[in-house]
Amino acid sequence: MSGKHKSVSVVILSYNSKEDLKECIPSLISQTYQDFEIIVVDNASTDGSEEFIKANYPGIKTVQTGKNLGYAAGNNAGFEVAEGEYIVVVNPDTVADPEWLAKLIEPLENDPTITATTSKVLIYYQKDKINTCANTAHYTGLTFCRGLNKSASELDSCQPVGAVSGCSFAIRSDMLKNINGFDSDFFLYQEDADLSWRIRFAGGKIMYVPESVIYHKYKLSIAPWKEFYLERNRYLILLKNFSLKTLLLLLPVLIVTEIVTMGHAVLNGPKYVKSKLLAYFWILQNIKIILTKRRETLSKKIITDSEFFRFLDWKIPFEQVIKNPILNKTADAVFNSFYTFHMKMIKRIV
Repeated sequence: MSGKHKSVSVVILSYNSKEDLKECIPSLISQTYQDFEIIVVDNASTDGSEEFIKANYPGIKTVQTGKNLGYAAGNNAGFEVAEGEYIVVVNPDTVADPEWLAKLIEPLENDPTITATTSKVLIYYQKDKINTCANTAHYTGLTFCRGLNKSASELDSCQPVGAVSGCSFAIRSDMLKNINGFDSDFFLYQEDADLSWRIRFAGGKIMYVPESVIYHKYKLSIAPWKEFYLERNRYLILLKNFSLKTLLLLLPVLIVTEIVTMGHAVLNGPKYVKSKLLAYFWILQNIKIILTKRRETLSKKIITDSEFFRFLDWKIPFEQVIKNPILNKTADAVFNSFYTFHMKMIKRIV
């Protein structure tokens, strides 16, 4: 993997991921598609990740950030040195099927209208179960795994989707430059949703490619600190991307969603409630920065909010967030009925 520019740059962000990289990198090197370079961005790991790569894989580019920049800014550091026409982002805690990259790139090479592609991500520990098949983008900014825990044989048709999964996706480098990569303020979580929203608004098309299979060492858990990032970043997505008219029309459903998310926080305990309140506080503190970002995002919008709504979901898969089956069914009946009714109204007005 040396010589002339490669057509694909595979970017892996590592933070103390040495043990995962020992399995991930060999699965990348043995891909059937070989026209690619690997870039490992190291977010100041303390487990010897960078030294391990330099000693064992001298052909791999390494970028040392010097501190933990988080997922968004860390990947951006990799994009800066990437030379490929296509940029692929992949998590270090994954093992790729030999055809993974060939199948992920194929739609981009065959169809100039496709901007980004995303893989079928299966659970490493239960290879017959789905982790996510592209992400589900809810119109309130919430994001979920599409097809979580379903059989690996399901969701097997190539189709346009609302959002990539940050675990494994490809994007044309010219689009990535046009929308300035990930928003580094996101730090962790939802940055793939925000990127997907901006791709769509900039006129890009995202395809889910079920033949591109990768296995992810995934466990569903929401720690209190994660709750802060999930909620704060959801508000950021909404405030950056939607017009004022759309935000006002969404007000009833956003208030209902605050009841849903605060309910989730209350059910999980005081630390979660604190995280939720801190998310509000951060937004208020940083409103000037958000308005600047908003102006930039709105200036790059090619499609309208109305056209964009076609790619959004309006049902929340409560089984992913509520373990109690009775509570789960109740929430589904009450809230999803409301979302469905509201979405039908919105689609007529926006």
